[in-house]
Amino acid sequence: MSSEATILMLALGRHLMWVRKNPDGGTTSYYYSDEITWIVGALAAGWLAWYLLERYGRAMAMRRPPRRDNHNLLKRTIKIKNELSSQYLQPGFSPNMHAVGIGMLGGDYCIQVFVADARNELWNGSGAASLPNNYRGVPLRLIEMPAAGLLSGTGLKLEPSRQYENGIRDYQEVIIGGISGANTNLAGQSGTIGYFCTRKSNRPGRKQVHMLSNSHVFADLRKASVDEGDLILQPSPGEPADNRPIGSLISFSEIKFAGDTNEPNHVDAAIARLWAPDQHKPVLPMIGSVKRYVPKMDIEIGEAARKFGRTTGYTEGRVFSIFFDIRVRYDRTGQSAFFKDQLLIEPALPAFPRFVAKGDSGSLVVDEKQNAIGLIFAGTSNAPDSPPVPSNNQAPEPVDPSAARPIRIEGYGVANPICEVLDRLKIELLI
Repeated sequence: MSSEATILMLALGRHLMWVRKNPDGGTTSYYYSDEITWIVGALAAGWLAWYLLERYGRAMAMRRPPRRDNHNLLKRTIKIKNELSSQYLQPGFSPNMHAVGIGMLGGDYCIQVFVADARNELWNGSGAASLPNNYRGVPLRLIEMPAAGLLSGTGLKLEPSRQYENGIRDYQEVIIGGISGANTNLAGQSGTIGYFCTRKSNRPGRKQVHMLSNSHVFADLRKASVDEGDLILQPSPGEPADNRPIGSLISFSEIKFAGDTNEPNHVDAAIARLWAPDQHKPVLPMIGSVKRYVPKMDIEIGEAARKFGRTTGYTEGRVFSIFFDIRVRYDRTGQSAFFKDQLLIEPALPAFPRFVAKGDSGSLVVDEKQNAIGLIFAGTSNAPDSPPVPSNNQAPEPVDPSAARPIRIEGYGVANPICEVLDRLKIELLI
């Protein structure tokens, strides 16, 4: 007998399972065939392969196609940035330095060091010492920027005739993204319902619709856990308009306020179950529906950014820094928190003097083609009193940088990369 026939007999043989005694004293033997085993195994393997391919295809379809071919140089710059950030932003090192990020300078990556005032000493005891020109071969760039705060609050007061143009703060029959909404315990405070999502699940069936915003908008950070009193009001408790509960808090990311660079925060995000999913529409005013999301390694410095928030409504900006580390103050507790690998977005001057203002916390940021980039959680409402020095995305660097005061960024927003929000909350945007 050939070896091929022997293998076939072994693979498709019959095997005794058990023997039963008959009343007449005889026995009946029961066998199973390897053919059935192989068929069942093949069907199971085929189903598993289909399931994995379907999930992979869905995941890829929800991402914006990558624009950057080689990530190696960026990864090296991130590693060097992390070294500087752990030194410059460690509590007690400098009251002036408050952020470090990665930007572009002359077509190459640079590390940006942000200070509140370039005329003051950069770090404790540095005196008149200036920032080095480079660190481990990567250019360093000093930038002035006011310190950031979390953006829940009363917001700006605008003329009633421009209320919709600049923000939606009144009662809405149909819940959409970008409108006013916040936790019922945040008396006098306002925030933004960013967009809609579903929780990841392997179980088939219709998924429940949830609303997405910040932890400091949907949760009361003075409490350690969710309870039955954590309801989401629309509009926010701080609005003069009548409000009502539209959902309940499900989960939120805890924010650590120790400020230690070794224990960073990565997201300020929360989800709440929408009680009446038939009364929502996944759309952002003046923008439209979200189409995909962008992985943080594929977000490009200088690319367009747009958002619609409760206070400033529709605004446009540009990504100024990626993998941006920053200390952020929370006025409600008086503490500061350290956030790592965020996005810094500058306003698109002169059309938009500010990208965000208080009350815009929770706004979803998208690119020019409605792909989600990030979730606004911090920034500053200040707009420049006079035309600022052009940023690195607007004009080339002066020949002698020391001859001019560093550029100054104002009216900026800080956003969690949306992929971090999705991963850490285990959710998918409603696309």
